[in-house]
Amino acid sequence: MTVLALASTITAAGVALTILFFAHGRTGDDRGGARAEMVTYFGLAALAALLCGAMNFLETAGGGTAAAAGGNATNVMAVGMVWAGARRLNRRRAVGAIGIVAGGIFLLGLTFLVPLEEATVLKTVGLVAFASLGAVESARRPLGDLRGSRLLVWTLGLYAGYNAARIGVVVVSGTAPLVEPGVVSPAATAIVSAVAIALVSASAVRIGRQLDDRPSPGTRAHDRGALRREAARLIATAGSARVTVVRLPEIDLIRTAHSVARGDEMVRAMAGAVDDALLDAATGVPARDTVFAVAPEGMTTDAVESAVRVAFARRMPLLDYDDIPDLSFEHSVIRTVDGLSALMKHRRARARRGRVGGH
Repeated sequence: MTVLALASTITAAGVALTILFFAHGRTGDDRGGARAEMVTYFGLAALAALLCGAMNFLETAGGGTAAAAGGNATNVMAVGMVWAGARRLNRRRAVGAIGIVAGGIFLLGLTFLVPLEEATVLKTVGLVAFASLGAVESARRPLGDLRGSRLLVWTLGLYAGYNAARIGVVVVSGTAPLVEPGVVSPAATAIVSAVAIALVSASAVRIGRQLDDRPSPGTRAHDRGALRREAARLIATAGSARVTVVRLPEIDLIRTAHSVARGDEMVRAMAGAVDDALLDAATGVPARDTVFAVAPEGMTTDAVESAVRVAFARRMPLLDYDDIPDLSFEHSVIRTVDGLSALMKHRRARARRGRVGGH
């Protein structure tokens, strides 16, 4: 019975993950918007639930404390991601996925330090807390005004209530009922989890149909889409386009010596300087601290660099900055939109590696 119940949980989580993937339904560098954010958080929740079911299955097969620890951690992560996603959709201060994962890792380590029954109780307390917070957040506006949010609220609320009942049973009768046949047994808990996963995914799909699938102006995803569209237009009319990539090598030093805000001002000034110098170009910041300009072939690379440096220097007094940092340039000629996508992807990958190396 327990094995079948766990198999149903794994199946439900796998189906939920697949459904959420197709719920977005768009590819390319311009994917973004509220629907993409929902798919990201709820997809991570489904992935955590899938791993939780797998760990519980291994525990049943004799995996021991390691499997139990993994199941406890991923179970809490799954519910925590739903809460974090609801906050994101409500445009409230976001709870990062890293914070939720850190909480799960803490519980994972704790499972090795305390008796397994106590770790299970602590996990259940975490489920009650995150499910309750998720239910309250899902009832808030604007998420609470969308069709499907009520189902999400009820599902999370009932899931929190079920786990609270499990804690009540432990308080009254000890931990023995958690491992014996009954309404709070592992088999029953797995069935409840499978139903909760199915209902949360159903509500997410209903909510997702009402969310914008376009990234907001000013975001990197929006800039990637705008640059791709301009590149497609130029290639269709002229057969090629020039891509100029502009960076500020000292940006990390500026952020360290001054502030993150001053660094962001510098990036905006760099983008504005490119706009001023290249009037016929589409400009954006599709990767961290990197300005892209897509323009027709025409000006020489030396002329482009000189014009951008002059425009950048003119902006420094407006920022009350005494020095004029040097700029670095890369120039490419593309004949397909995929060529631009490859350049942007390369820059995004280098930016991620740079952040890791900087720490």
